Amino acid sequence: MNIYMDLHTHTAASGHGYSTLKENIEAAKELGLKYLGLSEHGPAMPGGPHVFFFSNYRCIPRHHGDLRLFCGVEANILDYEGNLDVEEEILRRMDYVIASMHTFCVRPGSLEENTRAAIRAMQNPYVKILGHPDDSRYPLDYELLVKTALEEKVALEVNNSSLNPQAARKGGRENIIALLNICKRYRAPVILGTDSHICYTVGRFEKTFELIREVDFPEELILNGRQDGIAQLVNCL
Repeated sequence: MNIYMDLHTHTAASGHGYSTLKENIEAAKELGLKYLGLSEHGPAMPGGPHVFFFSNYRCIPRHHGDLRLFCGVEANILDYEGNLDVEEEILRRMDYVIASMHTFCVRPGSLEENTRAAIRAMQNPYVKILGHPDDSRYPLDYELLVKTALEEKVALEVNNSSLNPQAARKGGRENIIALLNICKRYRAPVILGTDSHICYTVGRFEKTFELIREVDFPEELILNGRQDGIAQLVNCL
């Protein structure tokens, strides 16, 4: 399967990443990716960059040979109403926005509370991706989540990092399988994300591919595998 993009990557600027942007770009070019996304954590994450960091994206070159760089943010969902830690003034400048729940930023709630938080975040017009909806600490109503994703044209992420046995998130494999099966039933597109915090994992989806084959997930529903998939995910095309 051809993979054209990885939009969920971090650098040392996120506070707990270990590579530079240049190193991530070089890793993406080595793999032949067409698009790379920079999605540093929002400021509510401990060690995350100040909001000024995102205001200064204009200084970053976007074309690196055959690779195009998009600059976004992984905004933190702060409460069960889906509020984010990035103001609208910054969100509208981003090439794309991922919204995610992290235990440092929002306390895990009930299935109803977590689902409401995710849905309200997806209803934000700037949000293009719901990050790693696969953590058993945040139980979610996947049926409702998938229906909302289709209505709002938001891509649900299949997060390769969640499949790491040492991942902090719980139940990644079982939850991703359940989510993929529902997406397949509703013909809902997904986006694969490495959630890389070091350059060696940029663009590498080996664990994800295993699950995709296991559930016989249609390749045409994987946005990374379509050259036109980027158009649904970024604001600047």
